[in-house]
Amino acid sequence: MMTAATLEHTTATAQGREVSFRDTLASEWIKLKTLRSTYITLGLGFSLSVAATGLFAMAVGNTYDGWSEAQQASFEPLMFAMVGNVIALIVATVFGVMTVSGEYANGMVRQSMIATPRRTRVLWSKVLLVFGITTVLGLATVTGMFLVGQAVLGAYGLPTTSLEDPDALRLVIGLGAATPLFPVIGLALGFILRSTAGAITAALALLWLPLVFNDMLPAWAQENILTLLPGQAVDSFTIAHAVDVPTNSPPLVGVVLVIGWLTLFLGSAQLLLRRRDV
Repeated sequence: MMTAATLEHTTATAQGREVSFRDTLASEWIKLKTLRSTYITLGLGFSLSVAATGLFAMAVGNTYDGWSEAQQASFEPLMFAMVGNVIALIVATVFGVMTVSGEYANGMVRQSMIATPRRTRVLWSKVLLVFGITTVLGLATVTGMFLVGQAVLGAYGLPTTSLEDPDALRLVIGLGAATPLFPVIGLALGFILRSTAGAITAALALLWLPLVFNDMLPAWAQENILTLLPGQAVDSFTIAHAVDVPTNSPPLVGVVLVIGWLTLFLGSAQLLLRRRDV
């Protein structure tokens, strides 16, 4: 059966022209939208994230009366409605990795590179698609979590907030728009490592290990090293205005750090894609 990439190459050759970036983008889009796993993965990411938030809000509502006065005073309805975002980030990151590593596993990457001699077009078309898809997923998921979380908390008579609150709106938009960071890093790692397990492990380690080891490190390391990592950089312009986070980076510095990390990973992927065999 002719693959989308092969069809693209054949059509372009028959027309006597070079495969354009638009051709490559269309081919990559066909690959993603015809894979059942794309819909299953993204659907599960959305559903599990929203469901986890709802269940957590129910647990809070059922136990709130037993909390101490200090715990009740520190209750923050905004952040309590974001707990499912952990699942969304993991699923989105795995999706980003699989858009690349899956082709290395089944050998389709060779056909893609034959169809598109300018290999970096394959990289950037995948980046564009993963960025767009995970942005939509992130905004939809965070909005769904927020609405469900506030509805459940309100049903128990607990304090709630709404999107009319500027802090809440900024957090929802910020977290949703920042969702593509680790999927795109995972995609780059897929090209760099050419291994599903290796790329997923590396991407998730970059995301979670700083949180695991945060309290084990001396204060200077937390303030001068951990704050430079991508996850903490994102926090500086997405949630730092609403909750106390261990970061000293102003929002603008956080944006610059995120751009720097993306440049590092995508630049490395592009360099390796040009220099080594598929």
